[in-house]
Amino acid sequence: MYEFISGKLDSKQSDLMVIEANGIGYRLKISFSTYEQLPVVGTQVKVYTHLHVREDIFDLFGFAQKVEREFYYKLIAISKIGPKAALAILSGGSPADISNWILAEDAKTIAKTPGIGPTTAKRIILELKPKIEKELGTSGGGSLVADLGTSSIEDEAIMALEALGYARSDVYAKIRRIVEENDSELTTEQLIKKTLKK
Repeated sequence: MYEFISGKLDSKQSDLMVIEANGIGYRLKISFSTYEQLPVVGTQVKVYTHLHVREDIFDLFGFAQKVEREFYYKLIAISKIGPKAALAILSGGSPADISNWILAEDAKTIAKTPGIGPTTAKRIILELKPKIEKELGTSGGGSLVADLGTSSIEDEAIMALEALGYARSDVYAKIRRIVEENDSELTTEQLIKKTLKK
């Protein structure tokens, strides 16, 4: 119903914000990730929205980025994951972070989200991993960088390994793990060598 709301940021909390647009104050539930991206109170802001309607409940959700809202839609499509749980998951990390955990089958990290147990974390991985792998397999280098937060060096390494016959989703998860484990920045060649050793 609402694509986005643009107006003055009236107030903000870690899970809530109010935007004033044309004399109307819109109260939106937000993730902590969105909260961190909000400007100071009193300035102009634009947030992407989702109106959740159920019986007598009308909740408006706000997202700083379109990619966060798209990931929210993926989460609420999973059985027993409602809007509140989806927002809690998005508060634990960016869509890129959560995609990394899913690809690495890191149920332990996902289960750290309040209200998300090990069983639910495994269900999230089971349902979303094939979708993320499919997106990685069909996206070009540019969208991979934009959507999942890889650097140009990481992207070059992924494409080089893909040319050698490796599945993009497999090398992506390994490369992200290597980058996180190394303090210093690696060259494309070093990254490829370390990935092949994994």
